[in-house]
Amino acid sequence: MASADDFSKEMDQLKKEFTTLRNELGSLMTSVKDQAGKQGEKVADLAQDTGKAVRNQTKAAGESIEKTIKERPLTSALVAIGSGFVIGMLLSNKR
Repeated sequence: MASADDFSKEMDQLKKEFTTLRNELGSLMTSVKDQAGKQGEKVADLAQDTGKAVRNQTKAAGESIEKTIKERPLTSALVAIGSGFVIGMLLSNKR
């Protein structure tokens, strides 16, 4: 049968192990938090860079379309009218 002294030693050992485990868990959580913060910053930077690239591509496409319209105004007008007609036919409920 275990004596009260043995029980006390086991409880002290469990307290020490629990304290160690709690400290290690705290360190782990801090590390996870730091890593998540770093990854969040990377994602934000990537999103910002992607946004800039999309803006630049959109601007270039707009300039290209504008140039084409200036070079071929009649063709551009006919394409716009034809596209509008086709879209209108596709979206109308009358078939």
